[in-house]
Amino acid sequence: MTPDRAPLWDLSQQSRANLLMALLPMLLSGVLIVAAFLPARGALAQDEAMWNPPYQTLLTTLVRYAALEVSADTPAVTLDARRREVLSLLGSSQRYPDSDGDDQQATAPQSDEQEAAGRLKAVAPLIERRTPADTQRALQIVLELDERSRARQDQARLTLKRNLQALESTMLLAGLLSGLLGSILILTALNRAGHERHTRERNESQQREALGMAAHELRRPMQALLLATDALRHTDNARAREKLLRSIEGAAEQMARRSELERLDAMYVQMTALPVLTDLTALVARHENMRVRVRRPSGPLLWMVDATQVQQIVENLVENAIKYSDGPITVTLDPPTALWGPVIRVTDHGPGLHPSLHEQAFQPGTRLATHVPGRGLGLPLARRLAQVNRAEITLHDTPGGGLDVRVAFHLPD
Repeated sequence: MTPDRAPLWDLSQQSRANLLMALLPMLLSGVLIVAAFLPARGALAQDEAMWNPPYQTLLTTLVRYAALEVSADTPAVTLDARRREVLSLLGSSQRYPDSDGDDQQATAPQSDEQEAAGRLKAVAPLIERRTPADTQRALQIVLELDERSRARQDQARLTLKRNLQALESTMLLAGLLSGLLGSILILTALNRAGHERHTRERNESQQREALGMAAHELRRPMQALLLATDALRHTDNARAREKLLRSIEGAAEQMARRSELERLDAMYVQMTALPVLTDLTALVARHENMRVRVRRPSGPLLWMVDATQVQQIVENLVENAIKYSDGPITVTLDPPTALWGPVIRVTDHGPGLHPSLHEQAFQPGTRLATHVPGRGLGLPLARRLAQVNRAEITLHDTPGGGLDVRVAFHLPD
């Protein structure tokens, strides 16, 4: 049976391309967010010197001044120039954090920043005393301020880095979630389009199959109609003419019934049966002719079936038997048993069919003998008609060669 839905995922190249296209928004969102944060992450990861600690220049200049001051060979002019340089750096209070010089009330508690500003103000008087001891005290103050400033700066960098990572993670998660939602919507749309395409292709296939089966079924009454019309032209017997006219009317009725285009799907694809109490003995008796011998019970055998559909089943089986064999054909109607209802058997003595090919013979379009004309629709149609009439068709070997096709009806529930 044809599946109702196409699978969402298979291993075809088109499916892999569709999945990649659906995941593209999510992947692109992640890449763009990571790329947007790369400059900030790079700035935080730069060497400490790139951050230009505020006391670094003052500390370096003061260390040089202290070294020159203790050296006996240092000219007074050089020492004075270095001292003025140090004092000049100290006078630029905006260079250093929290050194704005605002007076604080004596009763107010001093913060770390206020303490740092006060200590920095004490450096200039020490330098101006021009003694190595005072210079060393000034150097110690600046060194402590530098270490404290570096510690605060490292803490600020760490906090900024953590905040940046949290922001990046949040944006990345939001981007991935929105990308995932977009991917799901794209996959859903692709799946819906694939399902619609699959349904359309299945319907087209069923329509082609229905048209093929309709053409197959129309061929038989058309042949009967042509034969009866030709025979009518060559007979003057009133009884024979009446019989041929009834045959023509029956063939025309079959053609009209089997060619209703608006019912092709119901007749040949999504089949439904309209069972009525039918005499199977009379039904199989219609097929007796010079090549077909019918064996049936002496009295009526009534069973609930769709008479038109069962008639089509027997017609197809008899036609296949005639097509694949040259000898006589036997149609047998067996009465119900304890296990099964009535069984219709169509037996020929042709070349038969290997057991490994029995199931393959029921596939639409399968022709196991290419030298025989046909479209491979007789047995598939017969099986479908049998199923809607609660019957099963099986193939069996005939003793001495040939094929025995059995249509076994299930017992009523």
